[in-house]
Amino acid sequence: MLRMLILADDLSGAADCGVAFRHAGLHTIVALGDIAGGARSEVLSIDADTRALAEESATEKVGSLVRKYARDRDLLLFKKIDSTLRGHVAAEIAAMLDAYRSLHPGSDPPVAVLAPAFPSIGRTTINGFQLVHGTPLHEDEIWQLQGLSHQPYLPDMLQKAGLTSALLPLELIRSAGLVGAMSLSANHADVLVCDAETETDLEAIARASMKLSRKTIWVGSAGLAYHLPQAALLGPLTIAKEDELPPLAGPLLFVIGSLSRRSYEQIQVLTSSSATHRISVPPDILLAGPQSAHWQDYERNLAEAIAMNRDVVLGPGSELQVEMPHRPRLSASLARMTSSVSGRIGGLIAAGGETARVLLQSWGVTGLRLIGELEKGVPVSTTEDWSRQLPVITKAGDFGRPETLLHCAQFLHSPQTKEACL
Repeated sequence: MLRMLILADDLSGAADCGVAFRHAGLHTIVALGDIAGGARSEVLSIDADTRALAEESATEKVGSLVRKYARDRDLLLFKKIDSTLRGHVAAEIAAMLDAYRSLHPGSDPPVAVLAPAFPSIGRTTINGFQLVHGTPLHEDEIWQLQGLSHQPYLPDMLQKAGLTSALLPLELIRSAGLVGAMSLSANHADVLVCDAETETDLEAIARASMKLSRKTIWVGSAGLAYHLPQAALLGPLTIAKEDELPPLAGPLLFVIGSLSRRSYEQIQVLTSSSATHRISVPPDILLAGPQSAHWQDYERNLAEAIAMNRDVVLGPGSELQVEMPHRPRLSASLARMTSSVSGRIGGLIAAGGETARVLLQSWGVTGLRLIGELEKGVPVSTTEDWSRQLPVITKAGDFGRPETLLHCAQFLHSPQTKEACL
């Protein structure tokens, strides 16, 4: 029985949000798009893959998924957004609300409770602005890499999408009047914008939102998702055998599509602390694709290393900055370069949601069954309904500590993997 529907705009987000419900004992599938197999889970987390789409296409896709999966009024709905507000955040919230209202017309229209904070990885919301480790988002590398410079004020973003909002500041979130303020604000606002600085703040938001008399659509990062199972009293309907990772049957393949500074730091730690073979492909070769004169050299290097049972980290070199419109081509080329070795690896670690999705789709993978979480924002899963069970670890490119990729390698090579991530 499907009890929770999560719509995310990329694969790493769908996985790190879904794992919050896996921790609560709920069987959770991450779907790479619209697949029927997700109906066999209690929680379905769909990667709608809308972040790189044009806004009109993104909203149409979100609306279509809501109309297909949210016909049951008892189904809980979560719109997963990026904690650094990348993608079509406001427009997709509007599309989700519109689609749900068309399915279930009534006198009490649904309200969205928006809390994008993820305190455990340094993302907080103060006075309607998003901060990254205390730095305003518009001053951070993550925002600047998108070619953006404006100050992202959440109420303004929502207004541009035709949505009314009410800002619930930190002092109200921490007060005894939160439930009453939420109920009153929901009478005249489409979206309740919630400040949050700590896990306690997110817990208060989740609990208070359960008291709303109208349908609630939660919107946030995995930070908010972790507090919803307990607030909504969600638990497994049946006791089933625990999902386990299969034994490692081959070398590990790390594919790093992210161009963030954090990703490069993690690669440096991985390769300096282990025997992992590094293959850095210049972006101009990836952009040119197989037509490049040197493409086959890198492809051969990868195949030979895997044949020798060596762990490999593959990613773009840092010789030049790549403009945003060209980045999907980098991911597509990385996927193409790995196609010949997909059947010979023992596990996949992918950094960057778009890269992970393109890679898995090119291999014919349509879904992942979540097992647990290695670190906050680093979920562990296995391929679902594929030719074999392959361990998969995904993460956003800017998530994690310098040792995160090394931790992934040590975890998958360890015989005690199950206990380490549940």
